[in-house]
Amino acid sequence: MEVKPELQQQLKLELKLTPALLQNIELLQLSILELENLIRDEIEANPLIEIEDEQNEVVEKNEISESVWDFVVDGGNLFVKDDSEVFDPLSIKASPVSLRDKLLKQVHLEFEKEDLEVARFIVDNLDKRGFLAVSIEEIARSLSVPVDRVESVRKRILHFDPVGCAALSLIECLKAQAEELGIDDKFVRAIDEIELLRKNKKRFLEKTGLTEEELEEFLGILKHLDLQPGLEVETVRVIPDLIVYLENGKPVVKILKTKTFSFRINPSYLRSADTDKLKKYLNEKYQRALNLKKAIEQRNATLKAIGEAVFSHQVEFLKHGEFAIKPLSYKEIAEKLSIHESTISRAVKDKFVETPFGVYPFKVFFKRSVSGTSVDVIKEAIREIIENEDKKRPLSDSKIAQLLGKRGIKIARRTVAKYREEMGIPGAFERKER
Repeated sequence: MEVKPELQQQLKLELKLTPALLQNIELLQLSILELENLIRDEIEANPLIEIEDEQNEVVEKNEISESVWDFVVDGGNLFVKDDSEVFDPLSIKASPVSLRDKLLKQVHLEFEKEDLEVARFIVDNLDKRGFLAVSIEEIARSLSVPVDRVESVRKRILHFDPVGCAALSLIECLKAQAEELGIDDKFVRAIDEIELLRKNKKRFLEKTGLTEEELEEFLGILKHLDLQPGLEVETVRVIPDLIVYLENGKPVVKILKTKTFSFRINPSYLRSADTDKLKKYLNEKYQRALNLKKAIEQRNATLKAIGEAVFSHQVEFLKHGEFAIKPLSYKEIAEKLSIHESTISRAVKDKFVETPFGVYPFKVFFKRSVSGTSVDVIKEAIREIIENEDKKRPLSDSKIAQLLGKRGIKIARRTVAKYREEMGIPGAFERKER
């Protein structure tokens, strides 16, 4: 039987990333100074964008110099008593932040006892690029600890800020950054074949299963990854993106802005355009400026929502300092705000928060806990297990630990006992019904 080719219509749903959505994603990743530089570049390239001074008078582009570095905060902040005052970030006398200092601060928040010693040893043996300069086996021998323990600690440091430090290879470093940004798994796997891409593009596509279009997207992703995550830390000047403090016992979150964030779009050029070509050019510039303004507003709204959700969970930190930071995962905040985990990851990347106890990387407040699960989630799981146990044969703490292990939560018996007591739940003997 002869098969004849024919045309068929098929209806299907397909997710497409619009230019506006891509711009939203890109801006969300930028720190305040990076965003400031992006806006300054756009001001130079777009004749329709103008800066307004405090009296709403337009500042000519040739007058834009140090004024773009005058910082103001929406609704007031901790730095100034009067909202009308100007905050100049260059007035901050911050000492240079070394890679070691930045990582050790996170290490002391994340690890305890033997793991803390291992983590400090790892950080002290990173090279200037941020890569681990000694082998896992050498660290294990030096500290007389199992290799598995060293590797477990190293893998956690790999996802500290800056992401990718303590990597053993460039591939591992890039994959950690891609995973942190929530990049599609097919692109993360493709990083393993970067060397092949350099030698033979066709074989790379065959081995990874990527199309030509996906290859372009993959190359765009690589441009956003840092080949040497430890280098730039040495000279960074820390400017906070958020400010948080307690007011009447409740956390208040402010987003730090520059005057350029509230730029003005001047449509007068559109009315004076006298040719179709000029009208088309100016319309494109107008739409670009409009999209940028909306993207900045969306970035700030998302960042503020995340900040409010995080610090409603971290109220104890705002009262007592870093030792009161509670475990928190991206997933918990993502579920609370009904957004994707990768959005949370992008939002906190390279951001800093000014708190009553100093400036911290935003990522610090997403503290990992037992088996990567927050204490609150573990406690709820323990409560659920005890509520559903046979009251005549209540479960011991050891048995509860085993049941949690089956759920992927590896936890010691004594830790179960500690959490149970904190919840006011008596031991198995006292729970037994007679």
